Amino acid sequence: MHNISSVDYAKERLSLGNGVAAADDILTFLGRENCNEAVCLACSGGSDSVFLLKHVLENFPNLRGRLLLLHFNHRLRGADADGDERFVEQLAKNNGVGFYSEKLGSRPKKISEEILRDARDEFFWRAMEKFHSRILVLGHQKNDVAETLLMRLVRASEIAGLSAPRAVTVFKNNRLKLRPLLEFSKRTIGERLRAAGISWREDGSNFGNDFRRNRMRNIVLPKLQEAAIGVDVISGLAAAKRSIEEADDAVAFCAEKFIGDRDLSGEMFAGDLRELPTAIVKKIFAKFLIANGLQVRGTHMAALLENMRRGKESSICVEAGKFIQWDGECLKIFTGGKRDSWSVENLKIGTNVLPSGDLLRIENVDGGGEIMRNLRAIDVSRCCCAAISEDANISARSYEPSCRYVRFGRSTPRKIGDLLAAKIYPKRERERLPMVFADGAICWVPGLPVANFFRIKDGGEGALLLTYLQCVFS
Repeated sequence: MHNISSVDYAKERLSLGNGVAAADDILTFLGRENCNEAVCLACSGGSDSVFLLKHVLENFPNLRGRLLLLHFNHRLRGADADGDERFVEQLAKNNGVGFYSEKLGSRPKKISEEILRDARDEFFWRAMEKFHSRILVLGHQKNDVAETLLMRLVRASEIAGLSAPRAVTVFKNNRLKLRPLLEFSKRTIGERLRAAGISWREDGSNFGNDFRRNRMRNIVLPKLQEAAIGVDVISGLAAAKRSIEEADDAVAFCAEKFIGDRDLSGEMFAGDLRELPTAIVKKIFAKFLIANGLQVRGTHMAALLENMRRGKESSICVEAGKFIQWDGECLKIFTGGKRDSWSVENLKIGTNVLPSGDLLRIENVDGGGEIMRNLRAIDVSRCCCAAISEDANISARSYEPSCRYVRFGRSTPRKIGDLLAAKIYPKRERERLPMVFADGAICWVPGLPVANFFRIKDGGEGALLLTYLQCVFS
């Protein structure tokens, strides 16, 4: 054991299952006498991270001399944010551990959870590189688990996403994230800190509802608890998440058994996947994409599954210039210039997966409904309301810039490429746009108003709402 790295030990430990016990075992392994690995601990100054420091020092005291508190100042709360930074620095001094912080550079024009999280994560990776550490300990707790599960449920995440956050995460760059507090509730953490006479900083922005997570925390969960009389909602959601995690581990185990010693780089024989359960097939696809340095996206998964089940050969654009080809037996990755042309006939009411991996949703619209009364507000880059009968043959074809189009309010046809040239779409995204047809006549290209022939006329009895969802490029 003593001759292996913490990452190798973590991988061995995870073969027994994830969970807080795994995180604790790895921290114990890191605390052995002949280990000199630096351990980074993310600390905002809030109750969770202050309790995390207390928990680590009390339960893994051998780590004290190698512990480094990392603090990122988002600079969003002025003097309060600077106060948080000073508090964490003093906390480190009082406990005899290291401290390192950075401030957000320029304030982004648009503040979002994703932007702030990405900036914070980039800081963590930079700091770990600077101090030659592969270990980051985080203070996520049971309430965070419940919030994350609800947020991902409404986004229709796959089971891998629903099983997050995990107590141990191993990254491809051989770094670890450990979350040893997932069994502690926010209430328990506060009670134990107060009992010990330990103070912490409160972030006032947590009480506002500008961000999605805050709304889940401050509005949805309290209402859910109010409705679920006699049930501890936080504990119930955390337990459900553990069950999902176990299911995901089982699916991953089956996928690994199928893959065996196959080399996934560039090509994989997949002709015998048809008989496997869908969850296992998705996991195999995900491993294939990751092995080839590609991001896993739900639209790619849906398109691959649809084509495989139907025995349809196709090429799917997954990144700029990169494609997955399904030839009925093998998955292949290839790099090319322009995407192969494609066409799909008889699109149905509902959500249709296009060969590009993008989605086209078709819905009936009541002629007197809200959408019909607000046609001018429709975002033509992704939606179109067109006078198409429900029994029309709706089809789609790959983008052809030379195809002529008579847009709403005009009588002269122009090339689609010319009409889109002034739009905000980058060229590589324009080239993956679909052209939508009804009974053989072009009715819409995302980014353009509806074709004039299919415009909604006064007194029209109904229409179809077309919504295009493009898979974003990495």
